[in-house]
Amino acid sequence: KFFLFLLRSVRVYGNTRYGGFCLMPVNVSIVKNGNHRYIRVCQSYRNEKGQPTSRVIENHGRLDLALAKDPQYVEKLRERVKDQNELEKQAKIGLIEKQAAETMQHYQDLAGEKANTESFHCLNVGMTVVKKLWNDLSLPSIFRYFDRNSRAHYAYNDLVFYLCMSRILVPGSKLKNFYDKDDYILDFNDDITNLRNLCRVLDRLSEDKPSLVNCLGHQVGKLTGRKVTAAFYDVTTYEFESQCQSELKDFGLSKANKVNEVPVVMGLVMDENGIPVDYELFKGNTSEFGTLCPIIERLKQNYQLEKVVVVADRGLNSNENLVKLLDMGCDFVIAQKIKNLGKDMAEKVRSDDWQGMHIDTQSGEVLYKWRKMAVDKPLYETKINPVTGKKSISRNKEIGNLSVTWLVTYSQARANKDLADLNRKIEKAQKALDGNQSLSSTKGYIGLIKVPKGEGKPELNLEKIRKEQEWAGYYAICTNMSDKSHEDIMKQYRQLWRIEDCLRTSKSYLEARPCFVWTDEHINGHFLSCFISLVIEKLAMHLLKQKLPEMTEERFLKAIRQAKVLPMNTDPLNPVYLKLECNEDFDRICEALGLGVLSRCESRAGLHKKLRIKGAKTM
Repeated sequence: KFFLFLLRSVRVYGNTRYGGFCLMPVNVSIVKNGNHRYIRVCQSYRNEKGQPTSRVIENHGRLDLALAKDPQYVEKLRERVKDQNELEKQAKIGLIEKQAAETMQHYQDLAGEKANTESFHCLNVGMTVVKKLWNDLSLPSIFRYFDRNSRAHYAYNDLVFYLCMSRILVPGSKLKNFYDKDDYILDFNDDITNLRNLCRVLDRLSEDKPSLVNCLGHQVGKLTGRKVTAAFYDVTTYEFESQCQSELKDFGLSKANKVNEVPVVMGLVMDENGIPVDYELFKGNTSEFGTLCPIIERLKQNYQLEKVVVVADRGLNSNENLVKLLDMGCDFVIAQKIKNLGKDMAEKVRSDDWQGMHIDTQSGEVLYKWRKMAVDKPLYETKINPVTGKKSISRNKEIGNLSVTWLVTYSQARANKDLADLNRKIEKAQKALDGNQSLSSTKGYIGLIKVPKGEGKPELNLEKIRKEQEWAGYYAICTNMSDKSHEDIMKQYRQLWRIEDCLRTSKSYLEARPCFVWTDEHINGHFLSCFISLVIEKLAMHLLKQKLPEMTEERFLKAIRQAKVLPMNTDPLNPVYLKLECNEDFDRICEALGLGVLSRCESRAGLHKKLRIKGAKTM
């Protein structure tokens, strides 16, 4: 019923944007022959070879004689021809509706009550949005350059595009991508039909990763006017459903608390527009402290940056990192841990010497307050275990001081949230104690339980709970930009959520995990294809926000994933496509990104022209 209703709705579209399918339109032409001009009615058609041509079906004689009889002669003739074209359109649409209804009814009879959109061979056209951005980034030229001296017997660009396009539209394993190759409007070449090629290209990506990321970054800069003045950095882990270790996969800290699986560590850098700039994979047991500086140093070299502000969470805040950033000439805005400070420093942080406050005018309650503190952080000698390679700090040997500024803030809203979170942890901890549950879990509330070394029962750690309550609402940021205002520092730090959003998008919408590859080369290639997909998706959102500020990531992906057409071969030389999914967001996305808006019925030529593609599939 849905499809029959959709087909009937075609009749309401009587405007001229009908997709240009071959209706043999009639038009009025005025041609000059000798000393006179003549009025003719011509009809367009295609010859046996499919070439466009026209023929004269009415000859109305000389223009001057016709105007002498009736000054409105040409206008009236054009009006009649327009009505005739409209009638012919409706007749053609009726034939299309009839054939489509018969085809759909046939499939419904075969499938019975289970008939749905999967019963028909609908073709995804949302891929053309990805194709448009792919071409705008000059990726075909980049991959041709890398492929110029290769002896590989496959198209490098086509295979990588297919991997990235599939990651955005239908994320899954390489095997699933292979079986989905017939579900798109474009015909892919024979390379895609060979599953081995989809795996072989991962090795190529692994080899070309440094240069490809660099080229991609510069192309994004050309499209967005990117000026990397701030680098937002974060670290995450990707787990493999395996316990087999390798040069990349190894047991280490898992962000997802999957302690029985080997992960790899990824560090990701993002620019001010929320678009990824660079990334690096590290061995699964690598401490996140050691991932920051190598990427920032490479970023400065690749983009020839004299100055860059590094923004990161407190997990990256170590004396060693701060010293290295200063040595590289970088500024930093990094969150600071304050709950484990010594007594004297804790009193300074929580003192009443605030430099600014926001007070509720009605209740007089302090909603927000802040202060800057000059802090000399002692630097200690770092020792590396020659066997395990792990680093340790020798607190007995101080080698210098690091002068930084702490921006300390207190927010009543944050205090309320911290206390609510703490109360939930206390309830869970008490429930675990009452139920004699295992205390070996890595869940957060376990930290509130004190387990005696000798005899005795586990109990709530009241001292730790009291300390958590004292620090509720407090937050601190460490920076070397003492001359910057409180507002400027906070404005820069508050953009850090976008790097977390990048990692969340990679794991959820693009499903970079679970990872269905196992060798280190394939792992590197897989994550590079995921990175390119993430760049394209975030670039699309950046461009769309300028024209469609209400467009969300979820709506964008849903629109391009659901945009489909059904090819109808009413005429072998001029196949017609019915747009089945009536998602207005897809039309608006196409218009905002420079593509044409599809009509309800579209010819192959119209589809090519509007979506800027070649070789659309037919039935």
